[in-house]
Amino acid sequence: MRARNLLYVMAKPPPEVQAAIGALPRNDPGRGPDLLHVTLISLYDLHYAPPEWLPATIAALDSFAAPPFPLAFDRIENRKAVTLRTRDPLAGARAFQKALVDHLLREKAPIMDGTTPEPHITINYRGDRLNAQKIPPIRWTVDEIILTESIVGKTTHVEHGRWKLRGDAG
Repeated sequence: MRARNLLYVMAKPPPEVQAAIGALPRNDPGRGPDLLHVTLISLYDLHYAPPEWLPATIAALDSFAAPPFPLAFDRIENRKAVTLRTRDPLAGARAFQKALVDHLLREKAPIMDGTTPEPHITINYRGDRLNAQKIPPIRWTVDEIILTESIVGKTTHVEHGRWKLRGDAG
């Protein structure tokens, strides 16, 4: 069973951050800046999921509340692909991921995969075998999450909803 239509909750950098990432020499210029993202949770493959799963996931996200959180990446690393990372524990992002998983479980939303990867941004899916390098921090505050279907092999993201994060969430 090969993955085909993976569903994620992700955050996308704002346009000025996309431009800064696009200017990095190790970034793949052939990929549009609109594809840059941080995966917060991997949910399931829509191709194989029962049809009621997507509406159930959307309904669960409709009732989710969390405050915005900061992200900052200060390293470029090659790990099968070229990625932006940090050695900082990204406590705000990790707390957000835990709150999101806890909420989805409480709401009995389908999260077959349910993995919360170490926050990073892939800037080139073809590895370049270069050493890790420090860069000036690329940072922003995540204030919106997006439920996105990634169509494997097509370099295509299909958006299934956006939710604002609110400072009054708690």
